[in-house]
Amino acid sequence: MTATTKTERILDILELLADAEFSARDVVQRLGLPGNQLRSVQRDLRVLLDRNILEETSAGRYRRPLPPSTLNPVEALAVYSATRMLYHHAAEYNEHYHRAMQKLSKQLPGPAQRVASLANDAYRQRPNAAESRTFELVAQAWLDGRVLRFSYHSLQKVSTVELVIYFIELNPQNKQAYAIGVNRLKEGSKPFVFRVTRMRDVSLLSEYCEIPEEFHPLKFLSGAWGIMTGDPVRVELFFTPAVRERIQETHLGSTAQVKVLASGHTRVVLTVGGWRELVSWVLGWGGEVEVLEPPELREAVARGHHLGAGLYTVAPIQGAQT
Repeated sequence: MTATTKTERILDILELLADAEFSARDVVQRLGLPGNQLRSVQRDLRVLLDRNILEETSAGRYRRPLPPSTLNPVEALAVYSATRMLYHHAAEYNEHYHRAMQKLSKQLPGPAQRVASLANDAYRQRPNAAESRTFELVAQAWLDGRVLRFSYHSLQKVSTVELVIYFIELNPQNKQAYAIGVNRLKEGSKPFVFRVTRMRDVSLLSEYCEIPEEFHPLKFLSGAWGIMTGDPVRVELFFTPAVRERIQETHLGSTAQVKVLASGHTRVVLTVGGWRELVSWVLGWGGEVEVLEPPELREAVARGHHLGAGLYTVAPIQGAQT
C-alpha cells in the first residue's frame, strides 16, 4: 500500500533502507510513489541524514548505519572472506547477493569495510541476465520444498528435468553453483548433480516435496574432487622436486596420501569419485607432474598436453643438448 502521509513515507523509507542501499529515485520507485514526490523523498532523506539516522555513500545512495563491529580479528577475516566468495561466485549481478554482501561488509571494521564496499560497488556494475533469475528460483525451490522444472543443457544432450532439490553446493574448483537432487521424471533415479548455469526455461511447480532423512550431503560429496560423484577411483600422481613446497601447501583432501621421496619427488595418492574433474587441475601443473594411475586420466592429460603443444612453437633452450 502506498504511503499517504509524510510520517508513513518516512517509516517506509526507513524499512526499505534497513538492509539495503538505494538512491532517492530508487526509493520512489520501490515504494510505488508517483514521480512528482521525488523532491519530497529527497527532503526526507536529507532530514534523516542530518539526524544521523541514515548515511550517504560515495555513489549517492542511502542506507541505515550499523553499530560498530564487535568482531574479533579472526571473525572479521571470516566475514570478509565470505563476502569475497560471494563476489567471485556470482558472475552476474543479483540483488539478493548484493544485499547479503552489504550486510556482511557492514559488520567489518573500518578499513576492511571500505575495501569491501568498493568491491560491492564494482559488483553492481555487472550485467544482470537470466542466470540471476535462475538462481533465485533454484534457491526458492530448495527452501520452500517445491519441485523445480527446467530444460537441462548438458555437454551431451538437452533433457527435461523435474528436480527435487536435496542440497545446493558451490564447486570449490570453479566456484559454480550446483543443485543436488533427484529427477522425478527418471524412474528409480538416484541423486545427481545439476549445474545451475546449464538450466533453461526454469519454473516452480505447485507440488511440494521432502528431502529424505537418510540423505547426508557431506557423505554424498565425500569422494568428490570438486562436485561430481561416482565409483571410487584410485589416482596416483608423481610431482617433481621443483613443486614440493607447493604440493605441501595444497589442500588435497583428508584422505590424500602424500609422501616426499628421497629423490625430492612427491608421490600423491587420492581416492576420488571419478577422475574427469582432475584433468584441468593436473594440466595446470604442466610438466611438473606425471599421472601414474588410472590409465584413463593419464591418457586424457597426455591428450591435453599434445593439443596444447600443437598451438605453440617453442624455441630450444640455450645450452641444451640435442
